[in-house]
Amino acid sequence: MIFDTHSHLQFEDYENIAREIEIMSEYWVSYSTLIWSDYKSTEKALELAKKYDVFHVVAWIIHPNEAILITDMDEEISKVERQIMENREHIVWIWELWLDYFNLEKDWIEENIHMQKKAFKANIDLAKKFSLPLIVHIRDAWEDSYEMLSSSGFTWNIVIHCFTGNPEIVKRFLWIGKNIYIWFSWIVTFKNAKDIQNSVSMVPLDRILVETDAPFLTPEPFRGKKMNTSWYVKFVLDKIKELRDEAPETVEDMIFENSKRFYRV
Repeated sequence: MIFDTHSHLQFEDYENIAREIEIMSEYWVSYSTLIWSDYKSTEKALELAKKYDVFHVVAWIIHPNEAILITDMDEEISKVERQIMENREHIVWIWELWLDYFNLEKDWIEENIHMQKKAFKANIDLAKKFSLPLIVHIRDAWEDSYEMLSSSGFTWNIVIHCFTGNPEIVKRFLWIGKNIYIWFSWIVTFKNAKDIQNSVSMVPLDRILVETDAPFLTPEPFRGKKMNTSWYVKFVLDKIKELRDEAPETVEDMIFENSKRFYRV
């Protein structure tokens, strides 16, 4: 069985959710976690989770790229806290600790980084309060992310989303603790993704998760041809199996168990 740990099937791109679930079943995809981008839109994901058992939902404070626009972080956090308390059985983690220094506006670099770090810490504090795991998005900010995570005192599960680093980065982040997991996405299927593929072979098998980020990041063999969807996670998993020394069925079973353990579902 397979668990797509990161998707956006609640987007309007998907016109027939019931059919998507049918195809997921055909490919042994048992669960999909729905990620959205703000407080209001999380409600749409919750509607699907309440209707279909295959879905779980991630709570969200504010998109970090918009953190610089927030005038009252406490109010943003309060809204999410109410949302979690009202829907605790469906919400399985906090999304998203985000440090992304790629393509920052030249005139607002320091302010943007400052607010991203402020939102980063707010997510950690919220996850601590509700004992929820965390997703971490890192782009061109490995050093700051490492420093904030390693000094956070956070003891619940943490996953590095859409890992794009190299084996040395893997080693460093795994050193933080046994609660650190690595998410591999469509990128691992690309022929030129050698650093990522080399990283797959060195991450302990009990700390690997797979994701699609559907409808984004379509994997081979559908890249440029079709919109990504949750059952395509099979192709990410197939690549992981190819890169590991363990028996394919062992890899599949362990990653599925990792996913359930990560979310406690």
